[in-house]
Amino acid sequence: MKTELKWYKKIGLELLWISSLLFSYTPRFFRYYILKPFVALILIASRYRRKVIIENLTKSFPEKSSKEIKKITRRYYFFLGEVVTDTISLVGAREKRKDKAVNWVNTAQMNEKLNGKDWIAVGAHYGCWEYMLLWSRQLQNSKLMGVYHPMESIVFEHFYRRLRNVSDKLLQVPMKQTILYFLRNRKSGYGTVMGLVADQSPTLRPDSHWFWFLNQHTAFHDGAEAMALKFHMPIYFAYSKRIAPGRYEIRFDEIYDGQEEVAQHEITARYVKRLEEMILECPELWMWSHKRWKQTPERQARRFGKSTLEIKD
Repeated sequence: MKTELKWYKKIGLELLWISSLLFSYTPRFFRYYILKPFVALILIASRYRRKVIIENLTKSFPEKSSKEIKKITRRYYFFLGEVVTDTISLVGAREKRKDKAVNWVNTAQMNEKLNGKDWIAVGAHYGCWEYMLLWSRQLQNSKLMGVYHPMESIVFEHFYRRLRNVSDKLLQVPMKQTILYFLRNRKSGYGTVMGLVADQSPTLRPDSHWFWFLNQHTAFHDGAEAMALKFHMPIYFAYSKRIAPGRYEIRFDEIYDGQEEVAQHEITARYVKRLEEMILECPELWMWSHKRWKQTPERQARRFGKSTLEIKD
């Protein structure tokens, strides 16, 4: 992907940044009780990806009535409005406001146990996932390697890279360059905290493994498990809880200690279990508007002539 901006896209980027900057300086009441509902109502009125959202929720919660599904859908739209507001709020946020956005529950324990060591933090598109990058501000002898998937829009790619520049302990790393950056940082004298958002739909492979997740067979990225086993890195699940608009509590729960002998796919299965438990606590905070289940065992069988899952008629 080309990263150089043409002149008119540079103007668009700066206009987007300045507009977001101006909004970020407005009072909290305006941002979360006027701007957020306004954005949500636009999404509701435009029926933004409503068909995808309803389909995902219906398949994930077959026990819920259509009335309950529509209720979660409305709450989800307001959550999206809040994500937009959270993002804008970070643009011009002073250091004090950034530190107020997240209450890191077990910071002292994590720094005592892992500061200066290599480990992996696995999160999800749950709540305001951009806040995860603020963990870099808690580090002393380590750097946070924030792995991301480059955006199709070059303007938004530049916008988010600028937005995510929250600390000098943060490395923004495109997904395909993960191993290169990791090996390079190991020589720097700093420990590496590899931050991965692992709930996206992965590329379908002949050996894609299927997990039972939200009442559906679901494939997951297995990069975290592969890196952990290869380099003996502990893995921690980032459990997130919304406590107020724009405010979260986040703690890290160990799901692999870096040494334990485990069966293939076991580490990923533990992540899947924790993720499902978190989603069930507050369903509207997960990203339902993505086509998460576009890959299926049936599609795997059609494409590769076989499936890793036995499909019964």
